[in-house]
Amino acid sequence: MIRQAMWVLGLVLTGGALLAPWWFAGQGLPMALPLTGTGFWDYPGIATVVGKTLLVGLLSSLLALACASLIMARDAVALNPARNDVGITFAAPHLAFAIAFLWLFTPYGWFDRLLPFSLPWFEQQSLVTLITILVIKETPFLVVMGRQQLGQLPYRQWLLQGQALGTAPDRSWWLVVFPAWLRAMRLILFAVAIYSVAVVDLAQVAGPLNPPLLAPLIVSWQLQFDAVSQSLAAQGTWLLIAFGVVMVVAFYLLERSLTKLIGWRIGSRVKPAVTRIAAAATHWFSFTARGIFVVVSCMALVALVALSLGRGWFYPQVLPQVWNFEHWLERSGDALTLATTTLGLALATATLATLMIVWLREWQRYRSYELADAWLLLALFVPQLSLVVAWLASDWSTFMSSTYISVLVAHVWFSFAYGYLVYAPAERAVTQIHLSVGRSLGYRYWHSWWWFKRPLLHSALAHCFMVTFLVSVAQYVPTLLLSAGRLPTLTTELVAVSSGGEWQLPALYATLLWLIAFSALMLTQITRKKRVLR
Repeated sequence: MIRQAMWVLGLVLTGGALLAPWWFAGQGLPMALPLTGTGFWDYPGIATVVGKTLLVGLLSSLLALACASLIMARDAVALNPARNDVGITFAAPHLAFAIAFLWLFTPYGWFDRLLPFSLPWFEQQSLVTLITILVIKETPFLVVMGRQQLGQLPYRQWLLQGQALGTAPDRSWWLVVFPAWLRAMRLILFAVAIYSVAVVDLAQVAGPLNPPLLAPLIVSWQLQFDAVSQSLAAQGTWLLIAFGVVMVVAFYLLERSLTKLIGWRIGSRVKPAVTRIAAAATHWFSFTARGIFVVVSCMALVALVALSLGRGWFYPQVLPQVWNFEHWLERSGDALTLATTTLGLALATATLATLMIVWLREWQRYRSYELADAWLLLALFVPQLSLVVAWLASDWSTFMSSTYISVLVAHVWFSFAYGYLVYAPAERAVTQIHLSVGRSLGYRYWHSWWWFKRPLLHSALAHCFMVTFLVSVAQYVPTLLLSAGRLPTLTTELVAVSSGGEWQLPALYATLLWLIAFSALMLTQITRKKRVLR
C-alpha cells in the first residue's frame, strides 16, 4: 500500500511539473494573429526578416545533417561509433564559442593579423557567420545523438549481410543503414531545425542587425512596454510557431524523399571505381571535419583566454603589449557572483531533471507501459521564445514563490527533454533481470535499483546529468525574460556586454562559461573511466 502511494505521489509531482508549463502556455498564448491588416506586415523590413530567418533555419540544419551523416557513415563502416572526438565542441557553450569564433575569423580578428590574406566572408554580424557557427555547433550534437541512436540498431548485421551479397560496406550504409538511422533521428532533427529557426542569443551576437532575425526582433519588442510593441511581439510569437511547423514539415518531407530515393537505388549497378572514390571522399571528409571541429574548438578556447589576459591589443598587432591578470582581478567580484549563480542553477537543474527522468523511466518499466517519446520531448518542438512569451502573459509568476524558483522551473523543464533523449535509449537497453534479482533477495524497489541496476546505467546517468547541466548553463531567453533581468547569469551578461565594442570583458565571461562546461565534461569522462577500471 505504501509503495503504491509513493508511486502515485511521484506520478503527481512529475506529471505536474511536466504538464503545468503547458497549461500556463495555453493560458497566456496571445490571440493576436499576424494577419493582413493588423499592422504586423507593415513593419519596416519584415519581409527580409522572414526570408533571412527561414534561410538560417533551413540551411544551417541541412548542412549540419549532411556533415553528421558523412561522419556517421565512416564511423559505422569502421564499426566504431563510440568515439569521443567531438566532445570538446559538443560541450562548448554556444555563446562562448561564438565570441571566440568572431575574434578568430572576422576582420581585424586574430587570423586577420596572422595570415597574409583576410577572410572577407566572415563579417562581424552576418548570415554567413551565424550559419557557420550553427553548423559547427549543431553537427557534434547530431553526431553524439546519432551514435547513440545507431547503437540501438543492428547495423553491424546489416552491413555484414550487405557485404555477403557483394555490396561494399560504404554503399550498404547508404542503402540499408542510413534510412533506418534517419528515421530514428527524426525527433532530434526536428528539435535542431526548430532551434535554428528560433535562436535568439547567437543571432544577437553573430547574426545580422539591420534587420535582425525574427526571434531577436520579438525579444526587443517584448522588452518594450508600449501597446504597439507588445502587439507586434504577440503576433511574432505565432509567426515563430508557424516557422517551427514549416521546419518540421520540411524535414519530414526530406526524410521521406531521401528514403524513397534510396529505395529506388537498391539493386542498381555501380562501377567499383565510383564506389571506391565515394568511400575515399567520405573518409576524407569525416577525418577533415573532425579535425576542424577539434582544432577550431581548441583555438577558440586559447583565443578567449589570450583575449581576456591581453592589454593594449591594437590592430594589426599579433600579440598584446602586456599580459596580466589585472582585468580578471578587477572583475573578479562580478564574475564570481555570475559564475556562482550560473553554477548553482545548473547543478540544481541537472539534479532535479535527472531525478525526474530516472523516476519516469522506472515508472514506465514498473507499469509495463511505454510513453511515446514525442509527448515527453514536446518542449523541443515548440520555439522556446514562444513558450516563454506565453508564460509571461499567464499566471506563471503568481504561482512561483520567487524569481529564482521561476527561472529554475523553466530550466528544469527545458533540460528534461534533452536529458531524456540521452538516458532513455540506454535505459531501454538494460533488462530488468538485475532488478528482479535484488527484489528476490529482499531489497525494496529503489534499493534494488541502486545496488543492481544503477551500476549498469552509470555512464548514461553521468551523460544525462552532464547534458542537463550544459543545457541549463546555456539558457538565455527563460533566464532573461522570466527574471526581468533580476537574476543575471554568465550567459545573459555575455549577450549584454557583447553588444559594445569591448572584447576583453566578453572574453572573460566566455572563458568562465567555457571552463564551467569543460569541467562538467571532464568530470563525466573521469567518472566513466573510474567505473570502467572497477
